[in-house]
Amino acid sequence: MQDNSQGEKFDIRKLPRLEIVKPLDSMMNFFLFLIFVVVPVGVVVRGTVEGKILTLHALLALVAYGAITGAIYYGVKRYFVLDRSRNSLFMVTRIFGLISEKCICGLTDIACVAVDSHERTTKNGTSTGQFWYESCFILKNKKVIRLHRTFEDSYDEIQDAQQYAEYLGIEFFGPKPGLEMTIGKKADGSILVEFKR
Repeated sequence: MQDNSQGEKFDIRKLPRLEIVKPLDSMMNFFLFLIFVVVPVGVVVRGTVEGKILTLHALLALVAYGAITGAIYYGVKRYFVLDRSRNSLFMVTRIFGLISEKCICGLTDIACVAVDSHERTTKNGTSTGQFWYESCFILKNKKVIRLHRTFEDSYDEIQDAQQYAEYLGIEFFGPKPGLEMTIGKKADGSILVEFKR
């Protein structure tokens, strides 16, 4: 008897659940590194140099702070789950192994998947020519559930959003950088996603 499963094409729709977990992109990692590592280390080093903090206390403070920051970074996660067995979209929060789930909507309430894009601007509001890409579920009542955004790799973001649409068997709307995403209804009552200036 031969095994036909080896030659069988992978079908994402056969998965009982699909977890939507996105790591932070490099710009957000840099921002968090700056806020949670560089600034505290700078404060402790400055206090040590000025003689306000003893060297031993400074080392103990940095080790304790590093342990707490690492525990929070690796121990606290929030992500979405498309669960076909329970026919719902859930937001899952995991805090040091304790998991809580919140039902967001039924899978049949999701009308389509879209990727929105937002242009990055400088502090004075001038254009940079670079875009954020953000995957969204559009519900039948026109509510938008924003899943995650990325700056550095739009291709991966688009490919992931296409997989969500394929998993749900619904329509996919790709991004149109420079245009604003608007949500309307077609004559038959179904959702229409358009990109306008």
